[in-house]
Amino acid sequence: MKSAIFLGLDLGTTNCKVLAIDASGRTVASIGAPTPSLAGGEYDADALWRLFAQLIRDLLPSLPEPVAGIGVSSMAESGVLVDAAGDPCAPVIPWHDLRTQSLLKEWRARVDPLALYRMSGLSFDHIYSAPKLQWHQAHTPAAFARAAHWLGLADWLSFKLTRVRSMSLPMASRTMLFDPRAHDWSADLLALAGLPARLLPPLIESGAVIGGVSDAAARATGLPVGIPVAAGGHDHICGALAIGAVEPGVILDSAGTSEAFMATLTHSIADHVTALPGFGCGCHTAPGRFYLLGGLMGGGVVNWLSETFAGDASLESVTGLMRAAADAPIGANGVRFVPYLRGSGPPKRDPNSTGAWLGLRLSHTRGDMMRAAMEGLSFGFRRIVELMQALGEFRADELRVTGGGARNAWWQQMKADVLGLPIVTSDESEASARGAALLAGVGAGVFASVDDAARIAYRPAARFEPDAERRAAYEAVFGEWTTDDGRRTTESRESE
Repeated sequence: MKSAIFLGLDLGTTNCKVLAIDASGRTVASIGAPTPSLAGGEYDADALWRLFAQLIRDLLPSLPEPVAGIGVSSMAESGVLVDAAGDPCAPVIPWHDLRTQSLLKEWRARVDPLALYRMSGLSFDHIYSAPKLQWHQAHTPAAFARAAHWLGLADWLSFKLTRVRSMSLPMASRTMLFDPRAHDWSADLLALAGLPARLLPPLIESGAVIGGVSDAAARATGLPVGIPVAAGGHDHICGALAIGAVEPGVILDSAGTSEAFMATLTHSIADHVTALPGFGCGCHTAPGRFYLLGGLMGGGVVNWLSETFAGDASLESVTGLMRAAADAPIGANGVRFVPYLRGSGPPKRDPNSTGAWLGLRLSHTRGDMMRAAMEGLSFGFRRIVELMQALGEFRADELRVTGGGARNAWWQQMKADVLGLPIVTSDESEASARGAALLAGVGAGVFASVDDAARIAYRPAARFEPDAERRAAYEAVFGEWTTDDGRRTTESRESE
């Protein structure tokens, strides 16, 4: 195998990272920094590029060999309006920003939920790109009129590296303007949104070469001119490649601020009449395959719990709270936790859903409350996985976990016991950046295919088998939690 170094850039909600791997898939260097945001949480697209240019420049001296390719992943849904000269026209709206929520009423008035799912693989949600574009059209009309293209954040960084405008299929799958079965933009969805087709850039499959590093990008980053830049994609879908989740039978658990669960399918289920409980279906980074994606706030809830109970979300504070939770018995002495602190995911996607502790008494301790919270998250994950298996018409063999949450062995064992599935953690916490780097290797021709890259790179770290006795104990608690969660969901509907 050729000797080469590949860079994976990952633009996340919280952090930005640049990771370097060699031709064996081994990480040789990495660097990162917090994601810079403006007042109100928006992003300055130029500031994001400047940060990545500096990170690359700072990383290059530590690399043992020259860079042979670059790939980019990012959070999805958010994007950049760029003008004909390639300059941003407006600040970037975060994917989770609620300002677009009111626009869903217009969508519901125009199209049936099942029809929308059949066209886009998506259910109604304010996070997608189409409502963001509609918001710009209504509230920043001068910027919207000047715009020539809408680029996802990964595509924006690729554009800054190459000066070529494009969008990867996984990023397009999160716009609500794309037909994943046709692998093309949807004229019907554009008409429903009232948006011009001129804004949508050419589409490209993950791993295909977009272009070479431009003169301007070389000056900004220190990279040689002409290095191939390959299309990457949505961070969770790039992360699936890094842990070998490219075939049915493996479910990815991307345990970050928002915990995403992803299954690989060999066919789209956009026509599946039951495929509406908050799941998205789109194009995988593996050519010819699709993904089924759902999730809820996992790491974000843990951080909130730590800040609330311990005053900060440091590793030491989280570890201390986990020890307290482990000391409480299964079932948390009757306390139940509904984890929807930022809305709910499957089976009912609802940004207005709220969280709750139920069954509290004066006798309960902080450990009981923390244990209930971790059980509530695990029960929410179990419901997502069970729905995935039903909708995808396959049975998962194991669940592979990556991200910061993978380092919490006690919680991973709880998940294995609750789900009744083996949990396998990866030795790479930066899976999205690694997946992007692997796609760079595919584009450069060092890896024969995406499947070849996934096979070479995947390195399991720890394995957690479900325990039959604990599994049985959790079954009864899960039944009670489901009843409590149903009551909370009903209350949320009645309050709308």
